[in-house]
Amino acid sequence: METRTCPLCALPRTADAAAGLAWSSQHEPDGTVVWLCPTCTRAQLWLIEAGLAVATPRASAPPVPVWRAA
Repeated sequence: METRTCPLCALPRTADAAAGLAWSSQHEPDGTVVWLCPTCTRAQLWLIEAGLAVATPRASAPPVPVWRAA
């Protein structure tokens, strides 16, 4: 099953958008494939590069534990 809107911001994925390369797919643990709009894709990439957990359509990103200095 694939989504027809961005699950994070609800932007519709049009036929023109589907033909381009701006949208990215995110594969969920249950096998669902969701498509993220360009803005949400950039936000997810920022989270990944920062070492933080990404958001999923079913829940927001889990909190990141605070590491205490030694």
